[in-house]
Amino acid sequence: MKKTKAVGFAVVIFVLIIAILGILFYYSYTQIHVTLNDASLHSIDFAPLSWSTLLKLGANALTGNWLSIAIDLVDGINLNLLFGVTNNGLLPVYIPNLSYDLSLNGVNVGKGYATIDGTIYPGHTEEISALQNLKKSSFSPAINSIVSNDGIIELKVRGTAFFKLFGQSIPIPFESTKQISIIDEIKSSLNNELN
Repeated sequence: MKKTKAVGFAVVIFVLIIAILGILFYYSYTQIHVTLNDASLHSIDFAPLSWSTLLKLGANALTGNWLSIAIDLVDGINLNLLFGVTNNGLLPVYIPNLSYDLSLNGVNVGKGYATIDGTIYPGHTEEISALQNLKKSSFSPAINSIVSNDGIIELKVRGTAFFKLFGQSIPIPFESTKQISIIDEIKSSLNNELN
C-alpha cells in the first residue's frame, strides 16, 4: 500500500511539474512583443532619364510641384526596417522568423520576411534588420496621398513572428506604424549621391 501511495504521489508531482512548466512556457510566449523601432530610406533606385520623364519633370517644374518632380525621379525605394523583439516572459524563447505586410498611407505595397533564427532571453530585446525593396509600380497608388501629406509617409507593418514550441510553429501577431518624411530622405540620398 505504501508503494502504491508513493507511486501515486510521484505521478501527481510529475503532472504538477509538467503543468507548471506548461504555464511558464505559455506565459513566456504571451509576453513576446514585436515592434517596428525604426524605418529609414536605405537607398533610392533612380529612374533612367527618358524623353517622357524629362517632359513630366518640365511640366511639374512649370507648376512648381517639386515633390512630384522628386517622385518622378524615383524608380524604387529600399527601406531599412528595424524590428525590436522583446521577451518579457520568464523563459528563453526561440524565434526562427517573422513575416509581414507593408502599407504606405493605407495602401498595401507588399510583403516582407526577416530571419531571426535566435533565442530571446527573458528581459532582453533583439533588434532585427530587414531590407525591403519597393518598386514604384507597387507604391504608385499611394503617391497622391504622399504628395497631399507634404511627403509624409505613414508606414504600417502588420505581421506575424513565429516561435517554436515542441516542434510546432506558433504565431505571434504584431502591428506597428512609423512616419517617414520622403522629402528629407530624398534630400539626404541626393546629397550622398553627389558627395
